[in-house]
Formats: sequence, C-alpha cells, structure tokens
Amino acid sequence: MDQILPPPDPHDPTSNLYRSAYKSAVAGIAGAALTNPLDVIRNEMFKTNQSLVKTVGSLRGELGWMFVWRGMGKNLVAVSIPLASTLFFTDALIGFTEGTKWNDDN
Repeated sequence: MDQILPPPDPHDPTSNLYRSAYKSAVAGIAGAALTNPLDVIRNEMFKTNQSLVKTVGSLRGELGWMFVWRGMGKNLVAVSIPLASTLFFTDALIGFTEGTKWNDDN
C-alpha cells in the first residue's frame, strides 16, 4: 500500500493518519477474506463433529468450492473491523508517542 498511496505531505500532519487508515482498512478486509474459508471449515467441524478432511469433503460436496464464500459478509464485519481498528490505533499511538509521524514540529 505504501507504493500505491501518494506519499505523505510533509506540510499536512494528518496525511500519515489518512494513509494509515487506508492501509489498515485494506489489511482488515484482506485478512477477513483470506481467513473466511478456515472459519467456515472450523464452524462446520464444531457443528458436525467431523474431521477436517470429512468436513471439507462434505462442504465441497454440498456447495462446491463456493463454500469459501459462505458467511463472507458476516465475517467481514466480525474480523475486518476489529483488525483494521487495532492496526490503525496501534499505528496512530506509535506515531503520536514517537512524535515523528503526525507532529508539525518535524
């Protein structure tokens, strides 16, 4: 994301804050999308008490490979928002405590 986003404006102390917000949102969405299939499998394993191989086989038998998208909307809310918030606030607090990222004095 650092290469895609425009460079921070040295005269605008909030430009790094906006960049951090964009990067955190993308990371949260990517994290939720990449882990969704594992969440589907895990939840199905708890529900059916089957092994990993049997669970994946039965999910694939019922829905094909589209099972990886099952519950994606709920997972985006449940995973991406907390993840993006954690990343953003961590980055913001580090920037404020270091006094380098969002400080006009530099």
